[in-house]
Amino acid sequence: MPGGALACAEGDQILLGLEWLLSQHAFAHVVATQDWHPTRHVSFASSHPPHQPFEAIDLYGHSQTLWPDHCIQRTEGAALHPAIDWSYCDAIIRKGTDPGIDSYSAFRNNVGPDGHRPATGLAGWLRDRRVTDVYLCGLARDVCVLWTAEDAVAAGFNTHFLWPLTRPVTFETDDDTRQRLSALGIAVVDA
Repeated sequence: MPGGALACAEGDQILLGLEWLLSQHAFAHVVATQDWHPTRHVSFASSHPPHQPFEAIDLYGHSQTLWPDHCIQRTEGAALHPAIDWSYCDAIIRKGTDPGIDSYSAFRNNVGPDGHRPATGLAGWLRDRRVTDVYLCGLARDVCVLWTAEDAVAAGFNTHFLWPLTRPVTFETDDDTRQRLSALGIAVVDA
């Protein structure tokens, strides 16, 4: 949120619409994700001096953006936003909990030292409940929500991206995000 360690552009603008959508009980199941990083997480620029936030390094053979220290476990910065009634959620997936592996997607962590992307368990949780379609929103449009959409398609779910209920780290990435979604046949809901 604005003022936070890793603020998304106009991130607070999704809160009213998200709260309204949840209050409509339009979905059989609601899952939230929560970044829950240990201190000295591998994705933090502070763990790789002299690198600075938003620089990229090679990590396990892949590019890793280095982020400001953010969403540290048991801190206010990791809390789910108080403007949302989280009692609508059936599950909360905490991601980025392994100090050595970053995690953007709700479905899979990023590549680890063994070259694999460990699953979070969300795909199985959804399949157990016979979910076929997923509707995604949240922060950040160009990172976590985008990676979640890509992994949802790869896991076989019909995927819908609720564009107005997302915000990016920077609006400069919007064209690329739309192109990636289109290339995968992900439905972008603009209303």
